[in-house]
Order: sequence, then C-alpha cells, then structure tokens
Amino acid sequence: MRRGYFIKLIIGVFFLVAISSTDTRAQLVSESDISFDILKWHFHHYPKSETKQWLDSGEDTYTVSFVFESMDVSVVYDSRGKRIEERVDVSNSMPVSLVYHLDDQYEKYKVMRFEKVTKFKQDNSVGYEMKIRSKEKGDEQLYFDQNMVPIDFNLISKAD
Repeated sequence: MRRGYFIKLIIGVFFLVAISSTDTRAQLVSESDISFDILKWHFHHYPKSETKQWLDSGEDTYTVSFVFESMDVSVVYDSRGKRIEERVDVSNSMPVSLVYHLDDQYEKYKVMRFEKVTKFKQDNSVGYEMKIRSKEKGDEQLYFDQNMVPIDFNLISKAD
C-alpha cells in the first residue's frame, strides 16, 4: 500500500515540476524592464504604437503585442533589438481570391485569425497563416505563401 502511494507521490511531483517549468518560458514584463536597444528599434519601426504587453520569451528574446496604424501586431526581438519575426492581424482585409478559395474548399467556415508573418532572419520572407473553424474539419491551421497560394505541408512531407 505504501509503495503505491510513494509511486503516485513521485509521479505527482514530476508533473508539478513539468508544469511549473513550462509556465516560466514566457513571462510578462513591464516596458521599464526592456533594454534601451530594443525600445529604440521598436519605436523606430513602429512610431506612436500603443503597447499592450511585453513578454520575456526566454533565450534572450522578447515579444511585444501592440496596436500600430489600427492593426494588431506582434513582434519578436532579440536582445540587441533586431526583429526576428513580425505578425500582423490582417483579418479585416482578406483578398477576394482567398475568400473564393475557402468557399470552394469548405461548405461552412469561420475565419478565426488571418495573419501576415514576416521572418526577418530568413531574408525577410513573407507568408500568411490562417486559423479557421469549419463544420467538416473543426479547427484548422492553413498556410499561404506571399502570393496567397496555399501551402499544403502534407504534400511536402509525402514528397520527402
């Protein structure tokens, strides 16, 4: 009886440690805790932006969510203030060709979020990510290249 209790106790402690270690990955920080190098470049690229929150993402990166030119934006900076990734919510300006594509693929769907993603570490590559909810498939993540051409990662992985 004691042996079973001891095993349950060890498993419980293990899960508690695992949960607490995942919670410390990204921590809210105030803007006053952000280095001058990051703030200087942030306000250079996004003047008059309205900051919502800063996160210490770990591994010497910081993520900021803010409103810039009436759009929700999220940017990841390295410790020197260089942008790593930018996500802009463009849900309100979806191209008609993309709407036709979705209407063709899904009987009923709802666009939950549509983002333009720029990766600065990869030669400023631009792509789009969309989260949709449909009756047939539930929640789904869709990817598009810079020309709004759908990218099917299942086909890519099958070719390898």
